[in-house]
Amino acid sequence: MICWKELKSRLLDLNWIEKINESELTITLKNGSQISLKGAESFQNLKGIRLSYVVIDEAAMVHPDAWFETLRPALADSQGGAMFISTPLGKNWFYDLYNKQDEDPANWKSWQFTTLEGGFVPEEEIEQARQEMSDKQFKQEFMASWENFGDLVAWEFKRETHIKELAQPDLRHLFVGMDFNINPGVAAIMVRDKEDLYVIDEIQMYSSNTNDMAIELKRRYPKSKITAMPDPSGVARKTSANGQTDFTILLNAGFDVKAPRRHDPVMDRINALNARLRSADGQNHLFISKRCKYVLESMEKYCFKTGTRIPDKDSGFDHMFDALSYAVAFMFPLRRTQQPYIPERWGIKPDMRTRWGYKR
Repeated sequence: MICWKELKSRLLDLNWIEKINESELTITLKNGSQISLKGAESFQNLKGIRLSYVVIDEAAMVHPDAWFETLRPALADSQGGAMFISTPLGKNWFYDLYNKQDEDPANWKSWQFTTLEGGFVPEEEIEQARQEMSDKQFKQEFMASWENFGDLVAWEFKRETHIKELAQPDLRHLFVGMDFNINPGVAAIMVRDKEDLYVIDEIQMYSSNTNDMAIELKRRYPKSKITAMPDPSGVARKTSANGQTDFTILLNAGFDVKAPRRHDPVMDRINALNARLRSADGQNHLFISKRCKYVLESMEKYCFKTGTRIPDKDSGFDHMFDALSYAVAFMFPLRRTQQPYIPERWGIKPDMRTRWGYKR
């Protein structure tokens, strides 16, 4: 509906057309090439075809599997290219593609244009729309802005500020935030440079357990001293681990373990992490490597439920955020107490190799 008549008229003007199939919306050119228009609703029907180039219009509204499972494999034989065109629709898969130029600039390029820059809509019409639409709706539809319609939990995160590489990280001592899950178990791996924290690596493991996580950490960093700051619930004994706790598993792996006796209030952790991203005096103290895609995803997509200050745990973006915030809140807490954390209260023997801290 949008481009069929326009496409035909342009190609007819160029005298390039050999044949037109109106029912299949396909144009055969004189050199044997074909241009076809297809809908994305039944993208599975396109499997098995061979493509030289594909344009996905309004890509943000197309199911991501149309690209990853059908169209991308169809380009493999020809090593063809693709163009994605769309109005943003929140920070979904199209947003992830837009940012691929940061991690793979040789193969991906991105551009962003406002409606006014497009030149097809007069300025007075745009100003009228500004008065009739909400601020977020206007920014998304007319300014090509990436808007989250839920409120972000990591509201201080800015990609241009907080994605930063540490040139020569000191790997002698690593700090690991950890969330105990089976699907997935996650860990955010950090180094500390005075008051600054740098997330340099991440682990996301499915169908895993705490022992698997410990093994993977030691495999990646065999010479590093590792301080784990996990979910405080890891003190509970698990019958599935022969009565061991997640904490004792980490201790027996040779890690230091630091955690409060019980969970901090969720908003305390959230506030502590945002304070590291940007403190009250405007300083940034938490930075994330561009390689840590799950950490970045949790920063950009984890939201409060609409109209509340309750994080949306159903989104799936909470696990890595929790892992990171457990560590940040322990090292840089906002609430200050002088209550010690005594291992014996957790049923952990004092001769185990660990050092127990105080929450300041």
